[in-house]
Amino acid sequence: MRYYPVFLDIKGKPCVIVGGGEVAERKALSLLSAGASVKVISPNATKTLNTLVKEGSIERLRRKYKKGDLNGAVLAISASDSKEVNKAVYEEAQEARIPVNVVDDPAHCGFIVPSVVQRGGLTIAISTGGRSPLLAKTIRQELEKSYGEEYETFVEVLGAVRKKLLKSGVNRVKKERVIKDLIASPMPGWIKENADREINSFLKGLLGQGYSLSSLGVKLKDKDKK
Repeated sequence: MRYYPVFLDIKGKPCVIVGGGEVAERKALSLLSAGASVKVISPNATKTLNTLVKEGSIERLRRKYKKGDLNGAVLAISASDSKEVNKAVYEEAQEARIPVNVVDDPAHCGFIVPSVVQRGGLTIAISTGGRSPLLAKTIRQELEKSYGEEYETFVEVLGAVRKKLLKSGVNRVKKERVIKDLIASPMPGWIKENADREINSFLKGLLGQGYSLSSLGVKLKDKDKK
């Protein structure tokens, strides 16, 4: 089966997780990182999930799943130990046309979750179509080495420069040339070394006065905090 890759905007939107174990915990944290409103349904839950409930980060129904629990949800994940529960969640989601993922059961999934490298605004998703999660994990680990934390700031710089160029009314050809020059530059390495002088000098040479980290609203992370 070939999947259609897509990134969903779930910020502030209700998502339901059935199950309260470690897998459900990972799914909840992932959904929270995307800004979702998360509800967990399970009589038992991990320490981390209970902490999130106490903090008000997620909602939890301390009982078993029952039909109707997906009402209003835009996305559902079933991570129950019970095949019967997982099947019931899948069937309800199908009836309501809600995207659903049943963990480790591709046959009962409306979508699958890829292995992800996240660097701020940069998201790299890897999938083998459910055929080999281990291969996807291996590739992800390789990419994590190639695209370190400095790429979070690099993406911020690229976005800020592009926004400023668009606002200035520069023509498309020049804008694309500038962005290509930025992408080909050693800037990720400078960011990693906290070399703000080199970065500002490059920005000025490429774009002229008015272009610097501070004017773009981008701050480098302190070395001690890396």
